[in-house]
Amino acid sequence: MFRPAHSLAPLLAALLLASACGGAAKLDFPGTPEGGKALIDSLVKSSDRPALIAKLKPAKEDLEALFDASIVADIQTQVDKMYSQIGDVGPKEGQTEVLFFSATPEDFKAASDAAKKFPGGYARIAEKLKPGVLWCGWKFVKPGETLGMAFDGLAFVNNHWVWVPKPFRAVKGDGN
Repeated sequence: MFRPAHSLAPLLAALLLASACGGAAKLDFPGTPEGGKALIDSLVKSSDRPALIAKLKPAKEDLEALFDASIVADIQTQVDKMYSQIGDVGPKEGQTEVLFFSATPEDFKAASDAAKKFPGGYARIAEKLKPGVLWCGWKFVKPGETLGMAFDGLAFVNNHWVWVPKPFRAVKGDGN
């Protein structure tokens, strides 16, 4: 006798378990500077930052939507290496504030004020960045300070956030 409920039970159980454990689900924050800041705020508060960061690893199709095809393979190699070695990404003692900033490839090309908050490597590879993508960076700082632990490469693409730190380092001929 065919019993659909029984045949679907293992699948439903697996889906529920994957959902409860985080699975490969992407993080659900809006693709705006405010959404990116909320994501980083949740990272700071997370009891398992490495698991949260793992959800930010871009797939090949994400990299293809972010970068010119001529550098995707090099970026993929860098991303794979970084994610295999990543540890905890969080503030140091006393760094209780987050300074958050964002720019687009168009900002990098124009050397806008927004772009100046990023490492200079972004301007050098601006022609290799797909237009219209929101790129974000942040710093963990002590109250009242502007220097601290700096991070970049958070991008919203394909309806989710990914993290590709310092992508310019993968581009041949870039000294940073």
